[in-house]
Amino acid sequence: MTQLRFEQEHSARWTETELLLEAAKKRRFSPEHVKLPMLYRQLCADLSLARHRMYGARLCGRLNELVIGAREILTRGKLMDKRDHPARLWSSCPRAVRREWRLFWLNMLLFWGPFVAFIIAAYSNERWIFAVLDADMMSNLDDMYGTDNLEAYRGKFGSDFAMFAFYIYNNISIGLRTIAGGVLAAVGALFSTAYQGVVLGAAFGYVHYAGHTDRFYAFVAGHSAFELMGLVICGVAGTRLGMAVLNPGDLSRADALKETARGALPLIYGGPLLVLLAAFIEGFWSASSAPAGLKLLVGAVIWVLLATWLLFAGRGGRDEA
Repeated sequence: MTQLRFEQEHSARWTETELLLEAAKKRRFSPEHVKLPMLYRQLCADLSLARHRMYGARLCGRLNELVIGAREILTRGKLMDKRDHPARLWSSCPRAVRREWRLFWLNMLLFWGPFVAFIIAAYSNERWIFAVLDADMMSNLDDMYGTDNLEAYRGKFGSDFAMFAFYIYNNISIGLRTIAGGVLAAVGALFSTAYQGVVLGAAFGYVHYAGHTDRFYAFVAGHSAFELMGLVICGVAGTRLGMAVLNPGDLSRADALKETARGALPLIYGGPLLVLLAAFIEGFWSASSAPAGLKLLVGAVIWVLLATWLLFAGRGGRDEA
């Protein structure tokens, strides 16, 4: 094939690519931009063929510029309209959880195993609970849930916003430490997840032992789904980082950790965001004077909605595993 015929056959596609790249640079997006990855692959093939056949600097230069321009648009994410960001944020975390289903169920076992075990221990051998909780922790639980006056508990913080800020500091710091602990060959993340299961399970067990269950479950119902599952997802993120340290493949451990962190970003921000939502609910709703029945109903609905989100959000997308 001569150079002239080669240009005649493909020039329309090259012109189309140039127009799409110019529009993307100006953020003028259209449905036609979904063709850009395919056009980029064809451009790479055209450039390789043109160089092999020595079609000249002019043509090879034009094709090379198109390849570079398309690659920059695709790799920097400029092809994506900013209006798509909320949808991607909404769906990327549950897709990441489903991709990491093995690590998810490992962390679920590490968290919920001790959690349930200590609730059972409250009925069979309460000494396990006393081995975990000290006198101050048990006294705090009695003050919070041993009375019907939750307003007194709210008053200790001065305002709902102060209580919200306290829970952000306390709970999100736990999630971030769990993620960071994954760098220690996953041991830190796994230990943190299991430890939270032990401590929270012991607290739940003590409340059962002390007979404060009605007030306790009315208080925790609204925020428990976001808080507990957020901590589990933080454990998944930390464990994924730790796996990169344990098995870096052909990369150095530092490079493997960087690459894994990019892929695990939906987990890294998803877990703490869920814990943030829990802190908001706990600060402004859980200790409110709303009827206990309503709080339990809202909590049940949130659990169902969260499970539905994790199971189905973003399913069938292009990056769905």
